[in-house]
Amino acid sequence: MIDLVGDRAKRFKVIFLAAVIAVVVFAATFALGGYSESKHLLQKPGGMIAFAFVGCWILIILAKLIMTPLLQRDEDYYEKGCDDSDV
Repeated sequence: MIDLVGDRAKRFKVIFLAAVIAVVVFAATFALGGYSESKHLLQKPGGMIAFAFVGCWILIILAKLIMTPLLQRDEDYYEKGCDDSDV
């Protein structure tokens, strides 16, 4: 996957690009009449499966983009605070 941990500008560009793509896809679907039908999207055959599949991928990607920078530590994180030299 894209290394977005260290580069804040790159991470911002990727998130902004993803948001723009989502808005463009929504606008195109709306313009083509995808939301004008009386039948709800989730009531169509396979609608719940598609919704769950897309939703799971969105959760995974957002978790990766948001949680990785918060939880990622340097390789020598535990060695920096080592005070065992006097033992």
